[in-house]
Amino acid sequence: MYRRQDELSRLNAQVWVVSFGSADMSKIWLEQTCPEFLMLVDPDRNVYKSYGMRHSWWRSWNIKTLWYYTKAVLTGRKLLGVKGDASQLGGDFVIDTDGTLLLSHPSGSATDRPSVDQLFEVLRPDL
Repeated sequence: MYRRQDELSRLNAQVWVVSFGSADMSKIWLEQTCPEFLMLVDPDRNVYKSYGMRHSWWRSWNIKTLWYYTKAVLTGRKLLGVKGDASQLGGDFVIDTDGTLLLSHPSGSATDRPSVDQLFEVLRPDL
């Protein structure tokens, strides 16, 4: 998403990252990965719980996830390392200005995410 910031701006869309880590760690992560986005720090995981996101060691560290990180290392990607609770699964959600949930995707595993193109399809339903 961060590579398509211009398109997000044209659509008047904002991306929010929700973090369960400390405010200091979350700020550093945001600065290193996607500083254009906004962040909500949710250490009690109230947002995570309300959107049905799961917490699972097995789903976070299954063979598919390990393979994903192995490929990333082999292709030279710099990994930021594990910080905080590595068993908390994430998700992707699109909410319109009226608060209507247009897309709900709580991840079933650490690598389970809709593609960026799928997210943009929800943002641009007329195309």
